[in-house]
Amino acid sequence: MRIPKSKVLYVSAAVLALFGGSAMTADAAYKTVTVQDNGERRVVHGFGFGTVRSFLRRQGVTFTPDDKVVPEPDRPVTDGMEVTVRRAKLVHLVDGGVPRDMQTTALTVGQLLRQSDIEMGKQDIVSKPLHEPLNEGEWVRIYRVETRTSTSRASIPFQTERRMTDQLYEGQQRVLTHGVKGLQEVLTTHKFVDGRKVSTKVTKKVLRRPIHEIVLVGTRERPMVSRSASLASRGGGGTLQFARKLVMTATAYVGGGRTADGSLAEPGVASVDPAVIPLGSRLYVPGVGKLVAADTGGAIHGNRIDICVSTESEALSFGVRPVTVYVLH
Repeated sequence: MRIPKSKVLYVSAAVLALFGGSAMTADAAYKTVTVQDNGERRVVHGFGFGTVRSFLRRQGVTFTPDDKVVPEPDRPVTDGMEVTVRRAKLVHLVDGGVPRDMQTTALTVGQLLRQSDIEMGKQDIVSKPLHEPLNEGEWVRIYRVETRTSTSRASIPFQTERRMTDQLYEGQQRVLTHGVKGLQEVLTTHKFVDGRKVSTKVTKKVLRRPIHEIVLVGTRERPMVSRSASLASRGGGGTLQFARKLVMTATAYVGGGRTADGSLAEPGVASVDPAVIPLGSRLYVPGVGKLVAADTGGAIHGNRIDICVSTESEALSFGVRPVTVYVLH
């Protein structure tokens, strides 16, 4: 069977088109790809369609899900493409005392923290600088730092200042200014690292300064008399032996109630300053008679004596007068 000339030309064109198309397809399927594999550069050639993943696998370049591939493995492969494969490395991370092992493609410590979504507090500390490169098997420690502060108030004790004065006899004391405690604020700061307390700092702030107490201490020498002295008592009672003779300011008060030594406050009792005349001393006051130093009084200090009488009229008529007091044996 003869084929018409027009038919022959048509078939020949079809065959040429078929072979020509195949040549163009083969040329398009042949790829040259540059691969940076963990820092090592190599060029691979081959025929292939599809994605970067399938092309690299056919060329013997494999990677794990933890490795980072750029462009993304699902991108179509193209001729002249450059592909970077960054291999994941094992890093030992201890965060707040809790250890864990990580596979990471981070190049630096800072990248590791960002890729792992690890947030850092203002006081937290990383064992390595953030710009330092990461190596296989590297240990990175994050120290979680926390401070806890408490506030309290405490008193400040006052001091006692003693001032010598000749306005009081030796052995006498008088409070000139009463002491008042001060007040301070105490700020206590505890520092914790990974939940363990490592330090304590105490700061004090004075809110009110204390007022020191001032006590007057007597220096005046007491009047002394010979122990062999005696005086004649009125009423024919003979002589009385006395140990001391004092000139004092006397007042009178109406009896009633109990004295400092627990006895009845009645005529024959006198209130004295125990620093001058000891309680229990027997006394003699001319014009008054014998007395017992059995009581004290808030206003009785130094050379003062308060004599108990029966009535208010007696106390008023007694008034305030100087008297000589003999302290009897």
